[in-house]
Amino acid sequence: MTPIVGSALGGMAAATKRIDVSAQNIANASSVGTPGAAGKNESYKAVEPIQTSDASGAPEVKVREKKPSTVPVYAPNNPLANEEGLVESPNVDLAGELVNQTLAVHSYKANVKMFEIWNELQRATLDIKS
Repeated sequence: MTPIVGSALGGMAAATKRIDVSAQNIANASSVGTPGAAGKNESYKAVEPIQTSDASGAPEVKVREKKPSTVPVYAPNNPLANEEGLVESPNVDLAGELVNQTLAVHSYKANVKMFEIWNELQRATLDIKS
């Protein structure tokens, strides 16, 4: 595989992972849990994608828990609320997640375009040789 194809495929995989992480956060944004609980009463912990490059320069995405991953919310009528009426809610900013998804989609499209241009160059090269 040529470096161009490898870079394009790596970029598409990274963009896909970033969208997966954002979708996971959005899907769990309204879940709550008891503060400090573990197990079934534990709140979803928001995560974030961290994109870096590996030794070969290809992009890779690692997922880590956001800091802070949850925030306290006053909901005294919720059955998961503690004595103070607080529940833990994931620290998910929906507007920020939508921006992250849009950026990931544009990144994916740019990498697809790079792959398409490589394909056109390969065709042109084969046409020259024949």
